[in-house]
Amino acid sequence: MIGRKDDYQSKMEFIDLNTFVPSNHILRQINEKIDFTFIYNKMEKYYSKLGRKSLDPVLLFKMLLIGYLFNVDSERELEQEVNLNIAYRWFLGLDLTDKVPDHSIFSQNRRRRFKDSNVTQEIFDYIVKLCMEKGLVTGEVIVSDSTHIKASAAKGKIEKVVVEKTPSQYINTLEEEAKRIEKEFEEKRIESGNKKRGRKPKVSNTETRSVVKTDSDSGLLCRPGKPSGPHYLAHTSIDTENGIIVDIHPSAGNINDCEPFIERLKVIQDKFNLDINCVGADRGYDTAPIHHGLKTLEIAGYISPFQYDTAYKTTSHKEFTYNKDTDTYTCQNHKELCFTHLSSTNGQYYKTYSAKMKDCKVCPFREQCFGKTATRRTISRPIAHELLEENFRRTKTEKYKLVQRLRRVWCEGSFGTMKIKHNLYKTYKRGIEKIREQCLFSALALNLKRMIKVMN
Repeated sequence: MIGRKDDYQSKMEFIDLNTFVPSNHILRQINEKIDFTFIYNKMEKYYSKLGRKSLDPVLLFKMLLIGYLFNVDSERELEQEVNLNIAYRWFLGLDLTDKVPDHSIFSQNRRRRFKDSNVTQEIFDYIVKLCMEKGLVTGEVIVSDSTHIKASAAKGKIEKVVVEKTPSQYINTLEEEAKRIEKEFEEKRIESGNKKRGRKPKVSNTETRSVVKTDSDSGLLCRPGKPSGPHYLAHTSIDTENGIIVDIHPSAGNINDCEPFIERLKVIQDKFNLDINCVGADRGYDTAPIHHGLKTLEIAGYISPFQYDTAYKTTSHKEFTYNKDTDTYTCQNHKELCFTHLSSTNGQYYKTYSAKMKDCKVCPFREQCFGKTATRRTISRPIAHELLEENFRRTKTEKYKLVQRLRRVWCEGSFGTMKIKHNLYKTYKRGIEKIREQCLFSALALNLKRMIKVMN
């Protein structure tokens, strides 16, 4: 005889939600390994000591975390999912009859309580420090790259504006080096009695940028093989010991990958007191400012060669010999080309070496060297060019191959995972602060999963 269950859901029961959550569920594993009460100390300064009690800030944080752990990118949908899912309720400490916080509470807190705050970054940093305490982060090898995030902005609403340049630390390190070289050259000129001053590089203080009207913090991404239109970039640094993301920094989509690189490494060093041994990056980071910055931070760079290999190694002055001690070039006619002045192009500083006109005038190699119209031969050499050469030599080592293999595994793997499973493919929010929150939560979700996997 067929059975019928007619009287279901009509009896009173005592239910323990804990029995419904499997022992291997990710939320149970996170709850066992992480004590989230530290969030109270981080958020206490944003709450008044008087008045009606607010919603539990730990509950709000953990509810947002659920959305990033399980790829729920709508806070309205997140409210519905928590309302229906027993494991989510258990993780948040809500009983079956407890009301789930309304989705609007998150946007209200962003606009009011946590506006211009750094609380999400503080929570992310706390978890990274916890990983360091447990030996999951060593600083032996850090790999860096950026990934694009589609902005919630209209592609057609673009305007051109002239803005003042604000050089990053990436550029400032070379400016300091340029000033030092210029000062030394002037001192030598005065000592030798030479009255002719060297030419100073012309540096423009303004630049023209395309601004997206609907989200001015985003930028137009225009790169081969990448989608076009308004985007953000998430510049990410990962410790290769266990793939823990130690830093994620959003910027407009039209910012060069390498611009925040040195600055973020210094932030990592100072914030976590982390002794970074070496870093790996792709060829977009192979610039003199980057290598000079790494030397300043005492970090070895294992960066795919681009500028030296394609632009300097095979240049037309390969027949000239550089003398490091005298800082001069010697041509095939055994004449010296001495440093004469600095020049600047797109934030890159070059040292210009010139031969004497009287030497070039009677040189038998003149025509094949610089042609009939010029009066003498000049060579432009980037400041810190020797650092590019050092990096090129490192690319011939086994460690370079290892670091680049780790970069491909952890950077590309992390970006793919965060985009597919942790809400980083696109954004519905606008403004760099909201994108920073999205990046930090996405990276935090991935960090927690990797942390749990290693500790189990």
